[in-house]
Amino acid sequence: MRNFLGTACVALWLTACTSNSHDADLPSGWEAAERLEELSQMPCAGSALTSESQEALAWTAASDSLSVFYDHAHFRCVQDVEAFMKRGDDAIDILVQPIDMNPTAVAGCDCLYDISMQVPAPKGDYTLTLYRRWDNMNRPNTPVKIGDAELTVE
Repeated sequence: MRNFLGTACVALWLTACTSNSHDADLPSGWEAAERLEELSQMPCAGSALTSESQEALAWTAASDSLSVFYDHAHFRCVQDVEAFMKRGDDAIDILVQPIDMNPTAVAGCDCLYDISMQVPAPKGDYTLTLYRRWDNMNRPNTPVKIGDAELTVE
């Protein structure tokens, strides 16, 4: 019995430590959103406070997927982000926000990041909308629309 309990405890520990899921702090209306697993965040490409670059949405469609590019994403320096997707019949909404929504300390600067994401999408016509949300040190902290696009996945 003791070996069984020890094995069960090790298995539970390994499962908890290797799980990719976590309780995300999502805004109202996004509770059922799916976390996008394929996201790449490039290093800081300049100060958000001194640059004239605007946050922008770009995309390319492939068979059953989209490559979504969020250019000049405005977040704090040294702040890792994640993305969530919710899909309707003819809409795909993406929310990008910090992984740590309740930081205890933050960098004293803002950066511009280029972010790319792979989004599973069955064939069809969609309205793609990209939103950004900052961490909870900002009040109010509702998602901000970055852009939208009409597209077709073939």
